Amino acid sequence: MYVLKLVTADDVPALNGLLALRMDWLDQNGLPLSGEASSLMDLVRLPRPGTVPIGMWDGAKLIAALAVQSAGPIFGWTLDEQKEPSLVLSLAHTLPQEPKLSATFVSGLCHYAARLPYPPTWIRCTARANALARYLEEDCGWIKVREIGRPYGDAYHLLQRPRSWRNTPRASPC
Repeated sequence: MYVLKLVTADDVPALNGLLALRMDWLDQNGLPLSGEASSLMDLVRLPRPGTVPIGMWDGAKLIAALAVQSAGPIFGWTLDEQKEPSLVLSLAHTLPQEPKLSATFVSGLCHYAARLPYPPTWIRCTARANALARYLEEDCGWIKVREIGRPYGDAYHLLQRPRSWRNTPRASPC
């Protein structure tokens, strides 16, 4: 059974293991490495107000982690969208050998968001990789809001979903 909980300084060894497996997988598959792993670790070691690291655990094993921020996203979103209550996901890492783990993780985060004192209207994220954006949209029921072009490379894909999966167009349980 999966459990979502805050990732704390006591969990640094588990997070380091997860990030190492993820970075090895990216390297073995010729995918670009980013600084997001160190940014997530920094967030655990040096907490920032308003942003928390959340992990998904399978028993004692950390199998996914990301940063959650209760604030409107800025880059690429309109002023009206920025004013809407949102839970912004970033710095996501999952075990590469666990297919479809992202969908399960987001489902848990939907339940987490619904239980907040002031539940957000939207859960939002930005995906840089076309394949990730396509996976979130086609397999997990996220709604692509728009793409924002970058001068050097792929576009940023802005995605959102209502905090309650029952409100998504395909009623996906992701």
